[in-house]
Amino acid sequence: MNKENNHREKERVQVYVDGFNLYFGMLEAGYDYCKWLNLKLLAQNLLKPNQELVCVKYFTSRVSNNPDKQKRQVTYIEALESEGIHILYGHYQRNAIECNRCGNILASIQ
Repeated sequence: MNKENNHREKERVQVYVDGFNLYFGMLEAGYDYCKWLNLKLLAQNLLKPNQELVCVKYFTSRVSNNPDKQKRQVTYIEALESEGIHILYGHYQRNAIECNRCGNILASIQ
């Protein structure tokens, strides 16, 4: 290995997390501890030696109609933010939407 390879710039990695699918997917798989998963640490542990973590972005929607779940979500999001994770909010799709081109229907979330 020559000196040029040793001084090569590290590959920058950004991690995007779909909070809804991660949370419910892990619960369905029996991983109850996912409720307090440290996403930044997980991402750092998955990096290769030639990579550096630039940022983690967590996409979620706010829990509604359940004060206990709302409080837990706020606490978790505050913990993620304290680790420097960027939180991006969307919203639940309440109604079914049909594609005008292909007729595919996106099911609603109740």
